Amino acid sequence: MQPANAGFGFINARKPPGPTSTAFGSRVRRALGGVSLGHWGTLDPGAEGVLVLAIGHATKLLPLLGSGRKCYEFELVLGSATDTGDASGAIVAQAQVPGDWHERLPNALTSFVGAISQIPPMYSAVKVDGQPLYKSARKGVSVERAPREVVVHALDILQQFDAGVRLRVECDAGTYVRTLCEDIGNRLGLPAHMGALLRTAAGPFTLDSAVVSDALFADPKAHLIDPLDVLTQPRIELNAEQERRFAHGNAVTCPAPVTYGEVLVTIDGRLAGTALATQSADGASLQPTRVFT
Repeated sequence: MQPANAGFGFINARKPPGPTSTAFGSRVRRALGGVSLGHWGTLDPGAEGVLVLAIGHATKLLPLLGSGRKCYEFELVLGSATDTGDASGAIVAQAQVPGDWHERLPNALTSFVGAISQIPPMYSAVKVDGQPLYKSARKGVSVERAPREVVVHALDILQQFDAGVRLRVECDAGTYVRTLCEDIGNRLGLPAHMGALLRTAAGPFTLDSAVVSDALFADPKAHLIDPLDVLTQPRIELNAEQERRFAHGNAVTCPAPVTYGEVLVTIDGRLAGTALATQSADGASLQPTRVFT
């Protein structure tokens, strides 16, 4: 639903293949009149699917979404590897695909479910010594990268082809699908790369409710999602007296027991900000951390 605070919220957009996430977000920002805008994760230019945009004050709420599980459907192309790990790159290795790979695939996939180690690809936004890896890659420079542990919760076969397969993965944020494709290929003894990539979910945001470009750019405000519909932190409603103190950044005392830690503060059912709830002599003290006017 649209937020009571009409100036800010989240948008569950379906990014088409082609533009970068930044370019797509910039177009949305212009359509909204130049308000501040942020992303909850990004998609490569060739990828499509769920891209969560934070509008206005909602950019300050992005940390409250957490890391969030992501779901993707993607093509694993066997028999060739590219310098980017996906279909946009130049082929750097090729091999004949044997006929028995279909039978060996299920066991290979099983080994990638659970906690696994990945080395971030050169064509990624990961920074080493303050420099994004993709900038070094474009100069033909390879940078040493430390492996990272990620978690794959599920990896399922959707459709098989002569020299490839369409898969579905549910994973934690920070998982590189193109690296997963290369690693699965290595397990099968074959060069491999990622073909088409579709993000079908990011946390509570799913593809079936994502708004397509034409509808989004026609009326972006119509697709704002109230942060209260997706944030899961405890909520505390303030009365008129407490509202005045909170609006000026002053701590508010709540005699009733509350959950301690980060909480959402509401006034008349709308999100007014966030606070850190700590124990006090009178019950709990709410120290404002974000105040939305």
